[in-house]
Amino acid sequence: MCFSLRAVTRHLCKKYRATLGLLSTDKLMITPAIMSSSSPGNSGAIEGAAVIQHLHRDGDNTVAYRQTGGKSPGVMFLPGFMSNMNGGKACELEKYCRRAGLAYVRFDYQGLGDSHGHLQPGIKAFDVWKSDALAVLDHLTTGPQILVGSSMGGALMLLLALERPHRIAALIGVATAVNFTQPLSYTEAGKSEGSSHPPAEELKYVTPRDFVDKSYQRCLMNDPIEISCPIRLLHGMRDDTVPHQTSLDVAQRVASKDVEVILRKDGDHRMSQERDLQLLTRTLESLVKNIETDCYSGESKL
Repeated sequence: MCFSLRAVTRHLCKKYRATLGLLSTDKLMITPAIMSSSSPGNSGAIEGAAVIQHLHRDGDNTVAYRQTGGKSPGVMFLPGFMSNMNGGKACELEKYCRRAGLAYVRFDYQGLGDSHGHLQPGIKAFDVWKSDALAVLDHLTTGPQILVGSSMGGALMLLLALERPHRIAALIGVATAVNFTQPLSYTEAGKSEGSSHPPAEELKYVTPRDFVDKSYQRCLMNDPIEISCPIRLLHGMRDDTVPHQTSLDVAQRVASKDVEVILRKDGDHRMSQERDLQLLTRTLESLVKNIETDCYSGESKL
């Protein structure tokens, strides 16, 4: 098989590496709901979509996921803060991967969407969701993977690439968020298009000040990021949640020489307009072709 794996040793951010194994605990307890599920009616249904399955975690908690089989490199989508696997980007990627014959998996973090169970108050959600993403990578995928991370999912994407460098073929960040010193907010059920009336209920979620452990924060915000695989960072210049300069900063700090930052002048934080989705799938298609070309020429690093 073209994508044979080899042992790869890389220097992780020192402060982050020291915490590996300390912050990846799966221990959770069931409590009354404290987080939002996916919106009613948002089934993420696409014609012939993969069925929902569950990856069991501690207790009765699960990580819900949809998975389609296919060839390598596989594609794994990491949702953003308080988001789920039924969004426009996740579904568009599944449709593309099915057409291209690529393996694909999208999932919901514990406490969100179709996953079972809830997080115990006091548990750091970021740590749990990072361990969820790592479990999906380790237990549901095989061979090299292209990780696609949206907003907070972009931060988790970078951490997974540091922990499993031999598994990662490439990264695509969409409005990648790495600065959690300021609250990151997400508003659900915003005003309907063409309506001047507010919705019956609007829920706003804001990250607490200690949402991300300081060791993660230093690694994501300040330190050189020792990731050498191809990286593509897509960002909207109208993003009022995560400034597009964030992607430029990440591009400067990663070790990889194969990095491109692609800015959409009229793109917002969600990057879910039709042109945004077309850009996303074109970017993925280009990366896959490059990986296959390197493979055939014997230059693959995997």
